[in-house]
Amino acid sequence: MLSFLKRLLVLSTAIAAAASASAAGTQISADKPVINFRLPNFTPEGYRTWLVRGSEAFYNPKNNQINIKELTLTVFSGKADDKVTALILSPAATVLPTESVVTGDSTIRVINDDFEATGTGWRYVHKEKKTTIQKKVRVTFHAEIQNFLK
Repeated sequence: MLSFLKRLLVLSTAIAAAASASAAGTQISADKPVINFRLPNFTPEGYRTWLVRGSEAFYNPKNNQINIKELTLTVFSGKADDKVTALILSPAATVLPTESVVTGDSTIRVINDDFEATGTGWRYVHKEKKTTIQKKVRVTFHAEIQNFLK
């Protein structure tokens, strides 16, 4: 039995060493895209706050930004219910991961339970959960607006 445990320990040590060597050799290339990119963000308690996805992503190490094609940004409540509070879609975007900011000059579509907004030239600040759209803005409200014309 002791011999079996020793062999198991040697085998697990060898696997861990191989995994470390493999991980040490993994590099992100700035000149090649990451296909089917995903970047999640979590609260300190482990709940999802956002999930950035794209068909392709290019990392720019000089200014620590990620340029994404076909952005789908899912914003979550950050609570145990894991509720989706908004969905942001754009054909192209730039993510500033250390600032938790996403920007884009192309079109944007923001969808949540109360409204849908579209436009161009936009910025999403995750810490404030605030989206600013600069041009060609169109908003459709799904919620009833009472006494709007009074």
